[in-house]
Amino acid sequence: MTPRHAPPPDEHEQPRRKAAQLAIMLAARHNIPAIVQTVPCGVVVRVYAGLVAHVEHDVIWWNIPDVTGTRQRPLTTYAHTTEGAANRLAQHYDELLSVPIAELLRSGRIRLLTDKLLDDVEVHRAAL
Repeated sequence: MTPRHAPPPDEHEQPRRKAAQLAIMLAARHNIPAIVQTVPCGVVVRVYAGLVAHVEHDVIWWNIPDVTGTRQRPLTTYAHTTEGAANRLAQHYDELLSVPIAELLRSGRIRLLTDKLLDDVEVHRAAL
């Protein structure tokens, strides 16, 4: 097969591999189970309700859950390495576990993955 007849590269292949590395690192180093999923807007790693990492080619980003309920708007952060992302996500995970999930959901401080996921992605991309 010549290069011009080769199938196009899967745009999600590299992010999927990076997401798998992140999930493995979360489990091995921090004892945190995580789920890798390909969704319409890309590849995500579900760490906990309200804590979802979006994995792109050159960056892993997520919204930091507002455990205290004092922020006026969402706070987004990112990491360029899976190790850096795993360490910081583990800190956010521990913070989330300090408050009952029912209280976080009821107060709107976190939301489930399906709620406004695409809105989060569009806001992030518009800020770039």
